[in-house]
Amino acid sequence: MANQVSGRFSPENFGFTMPVSNPPIDRPPYYFRNVESMSFVYETSTEAAASILPQGLMLPEKNATALVTFNRFHFSTVGCYNEAIFGINCFWEGEAVIYYDTILVDNEVGLITGREPYGFGKLFANIKFERENNLIVAYAERPTGKRLVTGVVRPRDLLQPGPSAPAVTLKVIPSPEEGAPPEVCELVMVRTEKSTVTGSDGKVEAFTGPGNVSFDSDSVLNPCFKLPVEKMVRASWGYYNFTLPYGKVLKRYPPCVAATCDVNGVPRA
Repeated sequence: MANQVSGRFSPENFGFTMPVSNPPIDRPPYYFRNVESMSFVYETSTEAAASILPQGLMLPEKNATALVTFNRFHFSTVGCYNEAIFGINCFWEGEAVIYYDTILVDNEVGLITGREPYGFGKLFANIKFERENNLIVAYAERPTGKRLVTGVVRPRDLLQPGPSAPAVTLKVIPSPEEGAPPEVCELVMVRTEKSTVTGSDGKVEAFTGPGNVSFDSDSVLNPCFKLPVEKMVRASWGYYNFTLPYGKVLKRYPPCVAATCDVNGVPRA
């Protein structure tokens, strides 16, 4: 056998994410500035929300609420991109949190930043912001040309936002071995630090007003679209700064072999 040379690249020199020899991002925190954000909160079916909410998180028995948020990141330390976020308002041990089932994003670094450290379930999509008269519109397509969700708001009243609820994700990393359970299966909490941008007049650049969100076409490939809009609660638009710090593992689930989706996109054992 010919002489061989051992690799010298050791774990203490690995980058934060893959490829570890040239990682696209470094360690948190990540900083976001002048984020244009539209958010829509609505009442939905408690049964539908419970069907995709991980065990350990709790819903109110009546009047469950979900939300759709569109973000336009003009600048961040992990790049510029757009995203559409789908969440469920719920509780972890009595604390109000938001469980994020799916996030659509149009940039690979935005996808990596959410998925790898925190477990945000991100997928690529085409996401746009538009303005027409006094209306602000955002929508997401997946694939391009198939409109999935649209949000429209007419900003009217100044909004004084309160503290934001922590984000909760379900982080799953599958095993490369056949028949093996996931290497990682855990609930993760992230306490995002968020503040409203203030205009030159000293007032916040955040508004609420009439608006609505609609799911524009059926998609069995995105379970967030199974949360029907029963009643609008709030529509808002504004500019924000926020910081994404390290998260915390709340719960590790017992290892189970992954289910397979049926024709309706529903995982079955």
